[in-house]
Amino acid sequence: MAQQSQWSTRDLLELLVSELNEFVIVLVGVDGLFASWHPGVRSCFGYEPEEFVGMEFDILLPPADRAKGIGKRELQEAANSGRASDTRWLVDKSGNRILVEGVTVALRDAGELVGFGKVLRDIAKRHYAESSLRAANERLEAMARELERSNEELEEFARIASHDLSAPITSTRWLVDSLRMRHSTQLDAAGKDLVKQISQSLERMGDLVEAVLAHARVGTSAIASTEFTDAEEVLAYAMDDLRKDIELSAAAISHDPLPRLCIDPRALAQLFQNLLSNALKYRRPDVPPEIHIGAVHEDSMWRITVRDNGMGIEMDWFERIFQPFQRCHGADIAGSGIGLATCRKIVSRAGGRIWVESQLGAGSSFFFTLPGE
Repeated sequence: MAQQSQWSTRDLLELLVSELNEFVIVLVGVDGLFASWHPGVRSCFGYEPEEFVGMEFDILLPPADRAKGIGKRELQEAANSGRASDTRWLVDKSGNRILVEGVTVALRDAGELVGFGKVLRDIAKRHYAESSLRAANERLEAMARELERSNEELEEFARIASHDLSAPITSTRWLVDSLRMRHSTQLDAAGKDLVKQISQSLERMGDLVEAVLAHARVGTSAIASTEFTDAEEVLAYAMDDLRKDIELSAAAISHDPLPRLCIDPRALAQLFQNLLSNALKYRRPDVPPEIHIGAVHEDSMWRITVRDNGMGIEMDWFERIFQPFQRCHGADIAGSGIGLATCRKIVSRAGGRIWVESQLGAGSSFFFTLPGE
């Protein structure tokens, strides 16, 4: 009766799993011999039915494991506890090692042990993929560390270079001013014009050095923050710094209720100041600037908008203006070409993004997102 039940179980098992070639699903008799064959046996181990059925259970183990009696211990564990699972190296017909995970289940009829069911799966490919993924992650982490180190070195160089350049620029400015004040009577119109051009060039150079230094300072301290910063208070601070430019241009600046944002207040102040300064600088002739700051909550982020009625920007420049030293207007408008690059650096390090939408002659809208309350 036990033997009849065993073969009925085998027939049902083969019917259910005949197409599951990814697995090896076989029956083992109580004598430790393979009692069935499955297509997975051929694809995984290379054995045909006539070769496989009747072979000892431990034939798939490496010789060293067979000598230790690991196969018999596995069957005994399954008989005692109902199942035994493991992950180990087996060998195919040609002696090649295959990493598999498997489970052996005791089959009983009316409490009597009639055999075992064995399910195996080749995980060598998965193991290789996981190893490759770990190696790739390690390489990426190493590259990220190297990139961070290079960025730190570059920023440190920019800080040092900008600081060291400030001294000779200041000294040269003093010399030019002294020349103009003490010896202007000895200069003709052409000479005075040259002095004026030198002075203007030094002014632009000084602005550029200051902009590079400000850009390099971004990231020397944490920008993202777990503390909330009141954006309205920071906006008022930034507007106060620009008070002279606002009054001279007769600008009208308004804003919606602004949220509390997760960002260092000094970085947010610099962000607002750069965007407002651009809106004032690139205004249309004879058109008083109108600037509005809006805020919209989107999931866990706030989208802040700085909208103006200025000159506008051509679509081809929408991305380029956020790169250092890229200016879409000529030298007739003062600027370093670094301010918007600094804005993107601040927003990116705070976990957001920044972009622009604009129409020539109608104004621009700068958007940035930041996490907030």
